Amino acid sequence: MSILVPVYNAADFLKVCVQSITAQTYTNLQIVLINDGSTDGSWELMKELARDDRRIEVYSQSNNGVAATRNGLLSKAIGDWVLFVDSDDTIAPDTVKILLQEQEKTGADMIVFNQRVARVYDKETVIREFLRHRGFRGMLWNKLLKREHLEGLEFDRSVSFGEDALMVWQVLQRVNHVVAINKRLYHYSPNATSLSLQRFNGKKFTAYTVWNAICNDVDETWPQYSDIAHARFACEMTQVLKSAAVSDYRHDSSVKLLQEEVRRDGHLIAKTGISSRRMSRFAWLVSHSYWLARYVSKRV
Repeated sequence: MSILVPVYNAADFLKVCVQSITAQTYTNLQIVLINDGSTDGSWELMKELARDDRRIEVYSQSNNGVAATRNGLLSKAIGDWVLFVDSDDTIAPDTVKILLQEQEKTGADMIVFNQRVARVYDKETVIREFLRHRGFRGMLWNKLLKREHLEGLEFDRSVSFGEDALMVWQVLQRVNHVVAINKRLYHYSPNATSLSLQRFNGKKFTAYTVWNAICNDVDETWPQYSDIAHARFACEMTQVLKSAAVSDYRHDSSVKLLQEEVRRDGHLIAKTGISSRRMSRFAWLVSHSYWLARYVSKRV
């Protein structure tokens, strides 16, 4: 079992994170940490932690971003199963034991945890639910993955926002049996360095790359879900545009590109029912008048 931790300026919370991993009741672990050019003493702390537990492997690189760091982590993994843990989060002491027991019991290709509802997905259902973005979502941290399903895949280094969803989508093309359990094993701790919590910047526009690629795959391989996929594309781009507008981001070519997408596919939000009427109305607004959407966003 390999637990993979990307590290960037995590000195304030890394020790607690790693302690939650080394304290697992299942002990046959490979724990890999890669420092992505931290400037806050994270690398020194990583080396100290590795001296205390022989299962911990630590590596360092110049700052290349989370996608490149996760690729490096995958290249080091040797376990049959892989779990990603962010350096500011923690996992419950029985996490690995519970997940491996569930996998052995069900024979699942992927175990999803921290879910509200326990259920079993066949391949077609999990594809549909990923696209609908309700019971099954694209985050990486709540999924136990079989390493063989990751072989030959890489996180897209050009993507800074949503690279985990694109990887999960690619893995789903290789699995047949997914089990979700309603056990809260992962404790998410948002912090100011998280891209999702930072003031809007151009990196979030790379979500376009993610959903454009997913939609192209769906159109070719899962055409029965094309409307759902393109509706989700429009929803995701609407959310990015809303974040940009609220932050007074300029109306540049990136904004125009996303507006074009939402104008093309926004009508599918209501048609497929994957989101609220309010989302559908706002999608129309932000795709036609970025400035008016900015005004409205700041007042809702």
